[in-house]
Order: sequence, then structure tokens, then C-alpha cells
Amino acid sequence: MRILVAHAFYRIPGGEDRYVEQQVELLRERHQVELFSARNEELKGSSEAALRMLAPGGVRKRLEAVARGLAPDVIHVHNIYPALGAAVHTLARKLDVPLVMTVHNHRLRCPNGYRFTEGQVCDRCVGGNHLHALMHECFPSKGQAAGYATALWIDRFARRVDTHVDLFIAPSRYMADRLGMWGISPDRVRMVRNFTDTSARPATPAEHGVYAGRLSSEKGLDVLLEALKRCGDPPFELLGDGPLSAPLEKMASDLGLHNLKFRGRVDRVELDRLLATARYFVMPSLSDENAPLAVFEAMARGVPPVVSNRGGLPELVQDSALVTIPGDPEDLARAIEALRRDDELRSRASRAARDFAVSELGPDRHRDQLEAVYEAAVAMRVPTP
Repeated sequence: MRILVAHAFYRIPGGEDRYVEQQVELLRERHQVELFSARNEELKGSSEAALRMLAPGGVRKRLEAVARGLAPDVIHVHNIYPALGAAVHTLARKLDVPLVMTVHNHRLRCPNGYRFTEGQVCDRCVGGNHLHALMHECFPSKGQAAGYATALWIDRFARRVDTHVDLFIAPSRYMADRLGMWGISPDRVRMVRNFTDTSARPATPAEHGVYAGRLSSEKGLDVLLEALKRCGDPPFELLGDGPLSAPLEKMASDLGLHNLKFRGRVDRVELDRLLATARYFVMPSLSDENAPLAVFEAMARGVPPVVSNRGGLPELVQDSALVTIPGDPEDLARAIEALRRDDELRSRASRAARDFAVSELGPDRHRDQLEAVYEAAVAMRVPTP
């Protein structure tokens, strides 16, 4: 097949960006694939970002030139805001090419994409009143809030971009259910979990735990630090950066967490090195996570995850003892201590994590499922005799 993949790379790279790059490489083993990318970091301020979302004319012209050169059988879009705007959806409709969209976050109904603001899960904008994004602390600035709120409202209600998508890919059961709650027919949703490399040797556990991801309020990292304090300051590696980098470092100092190491943003080699000897992985999110790639990478190594009971996280964990109450440092400390002290539990959870990764998250399975989605999207456009 000829496949056009489109994605706007984030200012702060994360798992979604890494997944898109890996997906393109995987598909190229069997198909002709073109990646059309835009970089959010190249936009100068909120005004240019808002303009790009509302009127992505220049991007649309470049995208159309690529599409006409490739003549794709299907277009697969990931993140579109702000650098792509509705350009991909509009072009797919214009060229009458089937469009598949992977839903990595909540931006179809939430301007900031997290369904989380001011320390709480939030559904204020789901009904369509995006003014809530300006009335609450959903963005760093009111200008950015206004740009996203306006663009998403126009795309949802005026351009009706949801109707341009033939099939939505949900990377978790949670997201598949969420799309149904938002009024998208189950006939237009396929669940395809993201994938990771499952060929690495299982970890040889040392003592340290690991978190990898964005350092921001919805991730519950203040709860993690409080839990580590309750556990007596065990060795722990905190990987990533974000708006809470400095506040978290100060909090760790105030709590006396001398064995907590802030590694910042690390490359894949360093992440793999730290996972290769990790005893456990923690994802203490306060928001509804979809399918964090970092958790998958840990599970592929047989590193058992401790997760909060939010979104798609619980469906990844076989032992309910490792699913914790969101925002509860005492409960999180209990689960961490269980993996630190109980070798039998750690061994059992490690095997379960590894087995899940091998059976559900392998590259070949993922590619086969994507191909099935593409074929279904193409078939939906073929007139019945």
C-alpha cells in the first residue's frame, strides 16, 4: 500500500513522537510510506500557532504536493495541533482518500488535550463550550488558550473534521470507550495498542525504580515524591523534563530525598540502560492516561509497573495490588514497598508484564492490525455493487 502519515511533532518530545517515528519505520518494511511532518517548536508564539490552526493554507499546499506525488491509498494522521491544523482532514476530503486517525489524547473534546486542569480531571469543554479553557488555568497564557479554544471549536462545529475521519484508532480500551461517550459510533473505532520492541532481554533487577515522561502536574509526581519519602528514600531515577522540573527538584530537596536522581531528558540508549536493571516502574498519573509508551517499554523488559487507577493504565497491570489510588501517596508507597520487599511478588509481576508485552505489544502484531484498519478504511470507500 501507499501510506501517507502526517504528524505535528511537539515542542517537548515525548512518547507520541517516538511512536510515530517507529511506526513509519515498521510500515516501511512492507509498504511505501511518506511522513509529512511539521514542528510545533518552529512556530513563533501563540499568535502564529493560532493562525496556523485556523488557516493552515501554506501547510495545505505543501501537503497536497506530497499527496499528489505519492497518490496514497490511505492517509494516517496523528497529532495535528497547532502546526498542521485541519489541513490533513481537508485534503483527505478533497482528494477522496480514506483517512485514519490515531487518538493519542483528549484533544477531540478538550483544548489542552489532557482533560485535566487546576489539579483535577475536567470535562467542562466536552459539551462544546470551549470558553472554559479561558476561564481556567488550562494553558500557560490566555492567548494560547484563546487560540486553541477557537480553533478546536471551529474544527469541531464548523468544519466538522470528525466526519472526515473514516476510522479512529484507539490505543486502549479506555480510549475506545471514551470515543463512544463522545458520540463516535463504535463502527468507526478500532482498538490497536501501540507497540514496542519486545526482543530485549528481561531486566536484571537492582534496587532502583524508574519514572519516564513529562514533568507536569497531571502526572502526579508530587505524589510520587511523597510516597518515596514514606518508603525511606529508596534509589529512584526520574527521567524527563517539563514545567515542573525546578519545583520538583526543590520539593525533593525539602523532603530530603537524596537517592532520587533527576536525569532530565535522556536518549533511548540511556533509557534502556536504566530499565535493564530497574526493579519497578511508576506511572502515578492523576489524569486519564491513554497508552504511555514508557510503560510499554518497561513492560517489554519485564519491569513491573505501579500505576494509578486512571484511564488506560489499569488494563496493563495483571496484579490489582499494583494499581493505586490516584493522588494517595500512602497507597503508592504501599505498592512500591511491596515490589521492593517481596521477591516473589516482583518475580510474578515481572513475568506478567513481559508476557503482556510479548502477546499484545509486539511490532508484527501492531503492523498486522494497522494493515487491517487500512484495508477496512479503503473498503468503506468502495461502492457496493
